[in-house]
Amino acid sequence: MKSEEILRLVDTIHRSKEIEKEVVFQGIEAALLSAVRRKHGESEKDNVVIDRETGVTTVIQDGQEIDPEELGRLAAMSGKQVMFQKIREAERDRIFEEYEDKIGKLVSGVVQRYEGPNLIVSLGRVEGFLPRSEQAPGERFRVGERIKSLVKDLQKSANRVKITLSRTDRELVKALFALEIPEVQDNVIEIKKIAREAGYRTKIAVTTYDTNVD
Repeated sequence: MKSEEILRLVDTIHRSKEIEKEVVFQGIEAALLSAVRRKHGESEKDNVVIDRETGVTTVIQDGQEIDPEELGRLAAMSGKQVMFQKIREAERDRIFEEYEDKIGKLVSGVVQRYEGPNLIVSLGRVEGFLPRSEQAPGERFRVGERIKSLVKDLQKSANRVKITLSRTDRELVKALFALEIPEVQDNVIEIKKIAREAGYRTKIAVTTYDTNVD
């Protein structure tokens, strides 16, 4: 791969996947190192370095610099698999970090499809999983319908992140009230306790220390 092609690839992945350029460079270096070892065998003196400014690649095999073009097609294909694996892992980690801060918070998404009784909800760049156990009794949604739910749990699974949503959690009610009632959002009114039977009834105990609020 020519230096300008490497820089273009790094920039494209950085923009489309929102992955730091350094992570992409490291992925390409790991891919080329894998290709070197696939073709020539493994040595502690193997190394690959890509100049971050010019894209020029230096490949060291057993302490000797070699031409990257010598790696061959099969080795290069194997290297690309390593690169894409690294990029998928980086994308997974980025999504995990983003949604880790959203656990217990309200998100809005669009119903994509049903998988049995469970819902798959598009949250933009990722999908959320709304299991039947986290849906209120009697709830039915249309594909394409926008719904609000709470981020209940987050798990890394292989190269993806499983985002579990809930529409039965008590905190959902609190988040919805904060969204709709400015006094709750501004902490003028404090929700002290929530008792909820999802799909049937909800009781909320509130208090305020503002004498201007009845």
